[in-house]
Amino acid sequence: RLKSIMQRAVDAGVDCVISLGDFCHSPTTFGEIIADFEAAPLPFKHVLGNHDTDGASLADTLKLYRMPHPYYFFDLSNFRFIMLDTNYYRHSGGCTHFAFRNYFDFPETRETLPPEQLRWLEETIRSSPYPCLLFGHASIERECKGGICNRDEILEIIRRANSAAPRKVLMALNGHYHRDALRLIDNVAFFDVNSASFDWLNQPHDLFPENLRREFELIQHQVIYTEPLSAIVTVCSDGNIEIEGAKGDFLHGIRREMTPNPRCDNAGRPCTAEILSARFRLN
Repeated sequence: RLKSIMQRAVDAGVDCVISLGDFCHSPTTFGEIIADFEAAPLPFKHVLGNHDTDGASLADTLKLYRMPHPYYFFDLSNFRFIMLDTNYYRHSGGCTHFAFRNYFDFPETRETLPPEQLRWLEETIRSSPYPCLLFGHASIERECKGGICNRDEILEIIRRANSAAPRKVLMALNGHYHRDALRLIDNVAFFDVNSASFDWLNQPHDLFPENLRREFELIQHQVIYTEPLSAIVTVCSDGNIEIEGAKGDFLHGIRREMTPNPRCDNAGRPCTAEILSARFRLN
């Protein structure tokens, strides 16, 4: 799947390839996957997902992903790419970064941007000579549980920036939810990008053939897309945006609604084996 996605990027001549998190559960163990990502003759960048440090320390993951910091920015093709780190949980002593699945003990306050990252974000947008694009794992847009806990503070930073300089922030993209959605808030496009391969199910099922269930223990917690999903996003400083998505089906025809799990997540978004395509212009 990864090689297919990278070949699509090469064929399209994109400026940069970005993983929106959960690239690998244990990057210290599966280095060949990282090598495959880096093998294409294109710039590549990561944002951290909650699972990227499940089996490795933050320091090891940053080194293996060649990330300068858990959150950072770079300028490319007259845009500023701002890479957020949404993987902190809040507690009485402050905020702690996810590592070795520690965040499972803090379900109500996980996916939080600490105060120092909020200050960094505002200054990074303010000082940019270019329009800004935001990338992160968890969603700024989602209002329900599971989005970034302090999303209102981030939205206010974006509003202030766009009030001072219209279209300073054009778009925000996230992963994490294995869902496909596009929403405009205050003239900013928020793109909820689907997984490349599957959806995770809390309640197991036994619908896959027995040989697959014997070979792959966790398949009982999945519905799997037949095609490797990715999106090519073209953004212009005048507010024109085009998304070229992808479409597949479900392996063995097994859909989420056939299992003991609800069809939609807590944002009301159904599980689909596709990433949307769209063309629009921001005001």
